[in-house]
Amino acid sequence: MALKLHSADYRHEDGVTYCIKRGSLDQDFTIYEKRSDEWIDSGLDQAVQELNFAEFKRLGLLIKTIMDNDQWIA
Repeated sequence: MALKLHSADYRHEDGVTYCIKRGSLDQDFTIYEKRSDEWIDSGLDQAVQELNFAEFKRLGLLIKTIMDNDQWIA
């Protein structure tokens, strides 16, 4: 796995552009979506807190797709 702080932008088939990023290598990353040229937290932590397993799974699979496309995983 490559050590990165920010992924490349990823345009999903739903038409939304996503990225994953973290503040430092010691932090977990969060998934963001682009809205009007601004990056907005997609709500991964909120999905976990609310036990929204469908949204957690959707965002988790999207994170994996971004990591695979951006070669975060060797």
